[in-house]
This record gives sequence, structure tokens and C-alpha cells, in this order.
Amino acid sequence: MLNLQCCVLILTTHLKRKCQCRPEDCIDLLDEMGTLMNLSKVENPAAEFTSKYLREREHYILIRVIQEENSEATCYESLLEDLEKHYPDLTDRLQQLSAKTHRRDQWKKGSLQRRAQPHTSNQLRNRTTSKSKRSSEFKNIPK
Repeated sequence: MLNLQCCVLILTTHLKRKCQCRPEDCIDLLDEMGTLMNLSKVENPAAEFTSKYLREREHYILIRVIQEENSEATCYESLLEDLEKHYPDLTDRLQQLSAKTHRRDQWKKGSLQRRAQPHTSNQLRNRTTSKSKRSSEFKNIPK
């Protein structure tokens, strides 16, 4: 049981200490439905109250947020032993959350690579299309 009338920083520091996490670990909470509470993304955890993000009398699962180096992909790992025993659906949900950020990271990399390519093929295609449009316009003119 926790007091939600405290700032996010105090709550996360308390959870890290109680659950024997390293101080540098990034943690977050997942509710029983699989919704990520995003406490790790709070911009000013020293000023924001926990009650803004969590509901009273609810159960939450502590998770570790692992940011992959040289990437925006994020992996989520449960810190509850036997998660699949207590919450069978949440194991899949954590994998989905991790895959979602991995796919988003790959998409961003792909779009950056597409932007870096020269636009000559698109420009050539546009010129060809506009020429064919003009020639078709001339074909429809009565003589």
C-alpha cells in the first residue's frame, strides 16, 4: 500500500528501495489491464503528484524500463516474480509494448533513410506523368 498524495519522485525512489532496484534503474507501473502508467516519462517528477497518474485501491505491477543504447526502442521487464502465473495476459502485453517501441524506432530510421535518398526518381516520375497528361490533353482536342 502506498500513499498517492506524494510526488512521483518520492514514490519511485521508495519503490526502488523497497524492491531492491538499483538507484539508476528506470521503473514504471503497469495496471492490471496492461496500461502503462508512464511515470518514467513525467517531465517534473519532483513536482507532479502521483495521484494524477494512479488511482486509489488499484493494483499495479512494477516494471523496469530499459532504454536500448543508440536507439529509441524501449524494453519493458516485469519485476514481479511469476508474472505469467498471477497475470497471464500481462506477459504478452509487455512484449507488445516493447515491440511497439521497437517498430516505431525502425520506422523512424526508415523514414530518415528515405529522406536522405535523392529525389531524382520522384522528379523523373513527375515529369513523365506531366508529359503524358499534356499529350493526352492534346489527343482530346477536336480537329
